[in-house]
Amino acid sequence: MGKRGTVVIPAKLRKKLGLTDGCLLMVSEIEGSVRLRLAKVMNLDVDSRLKMAQRLLSGAEDLGEYFAAIEEVRRMGFEPDEVPHERYSGEKSTKQ
Repeated sequence: MGKRGTVVIPAKLRKKLGLTDGCLLMVSEIEGSVRLRLAKVMNLDVDSRLKMAQRLLSGAEDLGEYFAAIEEVRRMGFEPDEVPHERYSGEKSTKQ
């Protein structure tokens, strides 16, 4: 890992998982391990982008991931408070 937290994913693994330059990854911590999840984007029309914003905000599994989702939604051109979503409650997630 680099001094700024940069992590290199080996090319063979990136190819196997279909990870390309610029793809959106969600990062979370689960029981002392780092978890990366690919956030898939299909069609970038306004409705699809809004649905993606909803998924990013509603899918946050911890406070750090929720704040990262808020910033990403802002970069997408939406105001997070105006995107209907399940707000992060602070409770430990049971998702796997």
